[in-house]
Amino acid sequence: MERDSVLRFLFIGGLIILLFTFGSQLFGGSATAPQPLRPETIAISSGADREQLCHLRNPAFHATISSRGASVKHFELTTPKYIKFGKTQDLSTTPDQPFRQQLAFMWRNEAAKRKDIPWQLDFDLVRYDLVQSSAQECVFRYRDANVELTRVVASTANPYELLATATIKNLAPEKRVHALTVHTVAWRTHQEVAGHMFSVSPFVTHVECIDKGGRAVRLREPDFEAGNFTGEGFQPTALNLGDWHKIPGEPDIVAVSNAYFSHALIPKLAPAAPECQLQIEQRWDASRHPKASEDINAGAMYRARLAYPAQVLDPGKEQTYSLLSYTGPKERDALSRAGGGQHHVEELIDLGFFTVIAKVLVAFLLKVYSIVPNWGIAIIVLTITARTLLFPLTLPSIKSMMKMRELKPELDELNIKYKNDAQAKGLAQMELWRKHKVNPLKGCLPQLASMPVWFALYTTLQTAVELYNIPFLWFPDLSLPDPYFILPFIIGSTSFVQQKLMPAQGDPAQQKMMLYFMPAMFTVFMLFLPAGLGVYMFTNSLLGILQQLGVEAHVRRTQVIAASRAIEVKVKG
Repeated sequence: MERDSVLRFLFIGGLIILLFTFGSQLFGGSATAPQPLRPETIAISSGADREQLCHLRNPAFHATISSRGASVKHFELTTPKYIKFGKTQDLSTTPDQPFRQQLAFMWRNEAAKRKDIPWQLDFDLVRYDLVQSSAQECVFRYRDANVELTRVVASTANPYELLATATIKNLAPEKRVHALTVHTVAWRTHQEVAGHMFSVSPFVTHVECIDKGGRAVRLREPDFEAGNFTGEGFQPTALNLGDWHKIPGEPDIVAVSNAYFSHALIPKLAPAAPECQLQIEQRWDASRHPKASEDINAGAMYRARLAYPAQVLDPGKEQTYSLLSYTGPKERDALSRAGGGQHHVEELIDLGFFTVIAKVLVAFLLKVYSIVPNWGIAIIVLTITARTLLFPLTLPSIKSMMKMRELKPELDELNIKYKNDAQAKGLAQMELWRKHKVNPLKGCLPQLASMPVWFALYTTLQTAVELYNIPFLWFPDLSLPDPYFILPFIIGSTSFVQQKLMPAQGDPAQQKMMLYFMPAMFTVFMLFLPAGLGVYMFTNSLLGILQQLGVEAHVRRTQVIAASRAIEVKVKG
């Protein structure tokens, strides 16, 4: 196997792992047909055009609760870390769509409709009266001849967390039924979630459900293309008409999340356990554009909800529901505190296929940061540690390359001798390697075995909100690409040096391609990758060069000593 074949083998193996890990995020679906979504009821109570706002504040956020449905209209992060260009980060993406807002309580699930008992509430969106307002608590109330609704939304002692409680009371003279669903939602255009090269947009969004055992199910746009609304998850049930994807088991958390932020619902008090239901609703102007990719305004509504079983209330009876809402960054400390530490909120961080390895890397990164409170330096220390621990896997590759370099004159002769007979040249090369006890795969396979660690590290840094809006050296934000394009060319230069150090094999055209193509490829990649990943890649490349030079110097010194001893023995003999 020639040197360029070894590199090709490593590159293809790495590309397969990368695509397996990030493929669904790099290549989203392109809708061509309308989804089979059933029309939803949109009955609105009188006076819903009027709006009262209640403001909840603490050091971490400012939440605006609207009397239209008593749902979240704005959720702004107010800590300095999440303020850019003097503007706060608003995690509510649908402030002008009252039927698509976070923490929306809907009391009529059409799948649970009964013919023998009328609905407790005749509306899907009601205008509440704001009866109490403070920086810590909002109390809303709605009342008509058949029902009294009380909604309380309050901040808790934990950052980014709200406690939402709803009480429904039957004022009608006969039995009435309700079927509660509690929603969260995010709107993203296809342009916002589009990736570049191997850079994943931080706005790539998914819907997810985490069960009581901490197992997460995450669904993305391709899972909700028109032809995918079949199978067990989309079977109609007592709480699902068939256009929501039902996740089996009792949910611990339902959420809509992207790389850095999440809105999660954690069920607490209810007469029965809810279902987790997920949906991604494609929206584009199909009358003008056959495909969503042709509409620049096209996007998707990412929706997750808790669907509670239908409840029948006798006259004068009431029922209370409560849940926790986490709306904020995926900071590990904040997630561990959410829900009093009794739920699997930390699982909102999607560490990809190599989660087990990534969790170890994250723990080490946080430990380093606790000692040296600088994220750039913490990344460098993590990379040095990983490179050092993986050195035993790198060593065979370096020694194999040194032996290949020694055989270069003989391999060049074989290339000339068998330039028109590839099969004969291959057999001659294999015989040469056998004669000199050289096995290119011996250095190739250990490198491939170390790739899961590097891709886990890549995922760790790609999803680390800790790097968000954090400056380091000349980078204003480690989560964004280098604005001055200095780092990409530095990484390209180190890649060029690494290629020069490797033994040149194959014909001159192949040698030239590998010498210049690989560095150019890394340079282009880094134009789009976050600077934090660039710091890791540069440190890793630099350490690779130093390790290779060190091993070669050690081997040469050992050979000189061995040769001198052999001469000494021969003279004495």
